[in-house]
Amino acid sequence: MTGQLRAADIERHLTACESCRDEVVAAEGAAASLAAALPPVPAEAGLRRWLPQLAAAAIVALAVSTAVETHAAYAARAQLARDDGALVAVAGSHFGHTTLSAQRGVSAKALYARDGTWYYVIAVDAPPGAHVVIRRGATTRDLGTLAGDHVATLFSSGGGRSDAIEIVSGSAVVAHGTPAF
Repeated sequence: MTGQLRAADIERHLTACESCRDEVVAAEGAAASLAAALPPVPAEAGLRRWLPQLAAAAIVALAVSTAVETHAAYAARAQLARDDGALVAVAGSHFGHTTLSAQRGVSAKALYARDGTWYYVIAVDAPPGAHVVIRRGATTRDLGTLAGDHVATLFSSGGGRSDAIEIVSGSAVVAHGTPAF
């Protein structure tokens, strides 16, 4: 009943004010002519318009994730290869080891052949890009950069006997120890 009263009220108002009714009719006619000028659009056309962009976004996401996973797999394979070489050396020879005194938050250990033919250094939480250096008297030899993030390792052969083993980051000694040959 309420809906009928409303419609009746509107009708009464429109008939009471002829100029208002004429303006509403003119506005409805303008809206209808504008709507008629638009091309018909099927309901699914909006989705079709976005499909190429969605497909391109999916391809980019797949390419990025594939690149990230490939890099991670390569890094893991390289780390395993480094560790395999070290483990073969450890298993096939007599070796000594020393715990390296380290800065707070860093822990490190060095394994080495008793004749100094190889060194295997393991460091936890060493600064990125840290190097392993051995010293004998006044001679210093850089064995290379530790590889890895949280746990970093370096296996080096041909270093010779040394008086000290150090992990160095920039000009700071991060860890150091004395091998016992």
